[in-house]
Amino acid sequence: MKFMFDTVRGLLYEPTYENEVVLLFGLLIPYFEDDFVIDRYFGSFPDCIARRNGEEIGIEFEVLASDFYDHRHNEHPDLARCKLLVCWKNNLERKTIAKDGKSFIIVNGYEIEVLALDKIVAELRKKGIVLIMDGERPDIGEANKDRFFKQLEENVDKQKFEWIKKLYDEVSQQKEFEVRWSGGGTWFTMRFFVKEWGVDPITVQGDGRIWIGYTGNPAINPWLLPQETQNALRQLFKRKKEKERWHTIPLSSIEDLNKIKEAIKIIEEHSKCLKLQWQNDT
Repeated sequence: MKFMFDTVRGLLYEPTYENEVVLLFGLLIPYFEDDFVIDRYFGSFPDCIARRNGEEIGIEFEVLASDFYDHRHNEHPDLARCKLLVCWKNNLERKTIAKDGKSFIIVNGYEIEVLALDKIVAELRKKGIVLIMDGERPDIGEANKDRFFKQLEENVDKQKFEWIKKLYDEVSQQKEFEVRWSGGGTWFTMRFFVKEWGVDPITVQGDGRIWIGYTGNPAINPWLLPQETQNALRQLFKRKKEKERWHTIPLSSIEDLNKIKEAIKIIEEHSKCLKLQWQNDT
């Protein structure tokens, strides 16, 4: 259903960036059951200090609840200060516990409430209060691709840009992979998704950093690359820490570029004959 602009006071599309979640939270403050007064917004962890019904709390904003883990906030020394995780969608359903009509996750012994704005927006829409005019932003994937390469071009030298573009051109032609695009935080990302395994162990950020992951997000997708694959990749990149979940890959020479291509080849070949592992659910 389409709404006229003069009947909507909010966003045109659903949030796809963290700052849009912050804006939406501000628009929703008059409709919450609790009273919120914003004290300070840092943009660092936790993003915001506010008073909720007179009590000081730390608030972290994310597009998806799982971004809390992807951004490694669960390892932050100030974790205890974060009392509320405000997100557009809570995709940590299996990690969420319900108490007194609210949702919580337990992170390293700390209880953090999860406030998903999509459910609140949906309830208000039923009452005729429309804060998001349309649904998901159209062609977001293609838009993120363009933004990724624009951001990349602004942050790396010409040679590195050409090497990363070459990696994209080659991987996008391989039937074993699908190139996926993400945005929402500081950097847009290009991810090499392995179709057979259903995971993306290689990620390129808009600042030119390249990451290789041996495990998935433990909160929602706790996969492990096959041990044989892990061993081959660690040997290729000379990594000795077996418990290391991910690390960056250098790209400053042709030798580095060839190593990344070799890593892609290892993943491609292993995905045809080895099964993904799964961590024990804890």
